[in-house]
Amino acid sequence: MESICPNYEKCPIYNGILKDKLATGNAYKQIYCQKADKYKTCKRYLVKEATGSCPEDLLPNATQSVEELIQRYHLELRPN
Repeated sequence: MESICPNYEKCPIYNGILKDKLATGNAYKQIYCQKADKYKTCKRYLVKEATGSCPEDLLPNATQSVEELIQRYHLELRPN
């Protein structure tokens, strides 16, 4: 089982909305990306797993549920 996020290396959030916020970006990386299996609580990861994509401005600690985020961003669930 992987302990760090499989999307870690290519996650666009660090080149996008957090590009100029190094301290914030590093904090998110330590909390969600690099901590053993913590990525499974990251809303970016969960939305991408459910839909196949993730909005660029979605933060890992979004307070909405995955279902609410899917509706908010007009995404569709992946077919089973």
